[in-house]
Amino acid sequence: MAARLNVDPNKLLATLKGTVFQKANDEELMALVMVANSYGLDPILKDIYAFPAKGGGIVPVVSVDGWNRLLIRQPDFDGIEFEFVDKDDGSPHSCTATVHIKNRSHPVKVTEYFDECKRNTEPWNNMPRRMLRNRTLCQASRMAFGISGVYNEDEGRDVIEVTSTIVPAEPPPKLVAAPATVTPQAELEALVTAEGYSFDHLQQFGTESGNIENADSIGGFADIPTDVAKRLLKAKVGLLQALKAIKGAQ
Repeated sequence: MAARLNVDPNKLLATLKGTVFQKANDEELMALVMVANSYGLDPILKDIYAFPAKGGGIVPVVSVDGWNRLLIRQPDFDGIEFEFVDKDDGSPHSCTATVHIKNRSHPVKVTEYFDECKRNTEPWNNMPRRMLRNRTLCQASRMAFGISGVYNEDEGRDVIEVTSTIVPAEPPPKLVAAPATVTPQAELEALVTAEGYSFDHLQQFGTESGNIENADSIGGFADIPTDVAKRLLKAKVGLLQALKAIKGAQ
């Protein structure tokens, strides 16, 4: 990220820890940075920020400006239109977004309904049509271009509320340490392939994000430097989110 923003890495780390990612630990910070890099989002400009979960952990939340940036950066994006439908009393009923995509015979249309989206918050109470349009923009961008692994603020709250109320039926199984003969590269390969991804997906991630130096010249999992493999394993949540985004975009 520092290379992409042309700033000193240590200063950027200190800035992120002191501002937009204050409550994230090092592993969560790494995951958020990997997601931001995968989508070209800028946390300093509040494109993406960390939403703390009640039970611990972080949810990556993208602002409406970030969603708009994600949409207009798509090379095949060819414009978006919004259409509102009101109820008999003049209050908003629905908003439909029509996303035009180059070289496709039919646009993508997504409709969001006010009664399903509204929250009892000041923005929704004071600016109902703008908030409904923003929600429709997010969902239309996701549907049109397969954007995944990130949430808008309302969705982030839903994720937090669901995960914080789940009670496990029984204690989770104890983790068994990997044998000393298993290399970090082998662990990384097992993690990536078990989730349905290939070395090509990892190589593309490493090239685009800069997290794997000279990624395009690496021939396979075994050739990944040990320190890099260990770092990716520590940030496995963000890594898998990034790989999901890359696979979905192919």
